[in-house]
Order: sequence, then structure tokens, then C-alpha cells
Amino acid sequence: MSRLALSALFSVSCIAADDLHFLVMGDWGGTDHSPWTHTAEINTANEMDKKASELGAKFSLALGDNFYHSGVSSVDDDRFDLTFEQCFNGDHLSNDHTFHVLAGNHDHYGNVQAQIDYSKRSTRWSFPSLYYSFSKTAPDGAKVDFVMIDTVEIAGQSQLNAEDVGGLKGSELPGPKNLTAAASQLQWLEDTLKSSTADYVVVAGHYPVYSVGDHGPTSRLSPSKFPYLQDYKVSAYLCGHDHSQQHIDTGDGVQYHVIGDANYATDFDHINTVSKTQLKFHESKGKGGFAVVSVNKEGMVIQHYSGDGSLRYTAPAIPPRTTEQALV
Repeated sequence: MSRLALSALFSVSCIAADDLHFLVMGDWGGTDHSPWTHTAEINTANEMDKKASELGAKFSLALGDNFYHSGVSSVDDDRFDLTFEQCFNGDHLSNDHTFHVLAGNHDHYGNVQAQIDYSKRSTRWSFPSLYYSFSKTAPDGAKVDFVMIDTVEIAGQSQLNAEDVGGLKGSELPGPKNLTAAASQLQWLEDTLKSSTADYVVVAGHYPVYSVGDHGPTSRLSPSKFPYLQDYKVSAYLCGHDHSQQHIDTGDGVQYHVIGDANYATDFDHINTVSKTQLKFHESKGKGGFAVVSVNKEGMVIQHYSGDGSLRYTAPAIPPRTTEQALV
């Protein structure tokens, strides 16, 4: 049996029915015209509801670009209802299920504070501030710390106009609009990661660190400028922005997953920015997509699903940070 097959077998064997399971979606924000949703988003919502039912998943991560193309205007904007409430309305996403939300470039182009304020309107929409953290514990005691960051505040705005024409690539981002706010977030991030004793740490943002998609890697999030993920042994970095699904392993100890497939298909213009051995998986079908993450004391397994419900890729299990630290 090949090394790849053995790795996949080990990953699947790590998954148990009573694990902590959660779902991840990105770039899910419908369209900027009636009916305010599209097929890929609807497919994603339907299949996520099925997985939530099957696995008992009680929460999802929403990785930004929540409302195309210009976010929302106020907390009373109809888009909350038309693009979110009426689309992600399956029984198992509606009852006792929470969406932990962060902002993307399209959200920042509108009134991002309104999205934060919507947390007071909807019991299943959790977006307490631009960046925040929370923790979950698996039935077997494995603890996961989730660190939700705002990459637009850190790296700058990629969107140049309301139509999102001619946007900036990841290598072209201008940097923070507010240097003080960005510095405060980075200090919070370092303090939060430094204090974590969790078995796993998941950092989620909108812009990718590495990506072979249309937007490509984000220079201002590269390890030389943004060393926090490596320095504090983050288990995985989850992001969207590029409308695809990817797994990149550069060998720095962090697993990088792009999960931005709840939208139209995109090209892989930056396919040569990582090596063939580092690029473990990439796909963009335009049918929708999401990820399922399963966690226990043995490992964390990330699986990529298409909007038709088919399993497209299972990543090798990520060991607990305590195991990694013991091997250092």
C-alpha cells in the first residue's frame, strides 16, 4: 500500500462517531441581485445540513465574504434574511446550531459593524467582534481553541469598487488602513496563541497564507511577516477568498486549508507558488463545497466535500500539539 493510501487510511481510522465534529464554509454570500443566492451556495447549505444531521455537528465556521458584493448596509438589511436565514434553513442548521462568523473583503466594503450587531438579532449568528476566540471540548476531553482573525484589517482591502472589478492579488495588498488597529489585533493574536494549552489550535481568517488560486498567497501573511502560526504551533489555518478547496503543507508544522468553494469556480493562476509535493489537494468545480472537521484525542481530520455531497479529499490526521511538542 502506498504512503498516501496509508495516510488516508490512518486519517479515516482516527474519526469516531462521538468525536467533536464541525463544519466550515467560505465565500458563501450569494449574489448582489435577486434572488440573492445561487446554486453553489444552496448546494452547500443543503449538504451541510445533511452532514450536521449525520454527525451531530453543532457549529460551523463562516470564513467571510458573507454578502456579495458590498456586504450589508445596516443591521436591518434584507440580505441577512435572503442570503443567510432563508438559505441555511435546514432543520439541523436551524436548531441548536451556531455559525461563528468572520469578515472578508466584501463585508468590509459595506457596513461590517452591522454584521457584528446582527449577533444580537439571530441566536445562530455569532460575530462578537472583528476578531475573537472561543473553545470547544470533544467528548473524550480533547480541547480545541478557535482563533478568528480579521485579515483585511491586517493586510488591507483587496476590493477596489462595488462591482469588485480589478481587485488586488494577495501579493498586491496595501497593508493596514489603520496601523494602530492592526497592531492591537496582532498583539491580541500573539497573547491568545501564547496562552493556549489546547490540544489543537485552529486559526481562521479570510485571506489565505498560501493559495494556488486566482488571488494567490498573501504576502503580508507570509511567515516572515506573520510568524505567529509557526511560533505558537497552530494546528491548522483555515481560510477562503479563493473560490476553491485546497490543502497545502509546506512542512512548517501548520496545515493550510482553503475552503472558499461555496461560490462560483475560479482558476488556479498561482499553481506554481508552491511545489507539487506541498500541494496536497486542489479543486474548484463551481458546485459548492465545504469541509468537515472531526476531533478527538488521537487527531484532527479535515475532509473536503463538494456541493453534491461527495467526499473529495481526506487530509492526513493532525496530531495533538502535545505530541508535536514532545517530539521537538
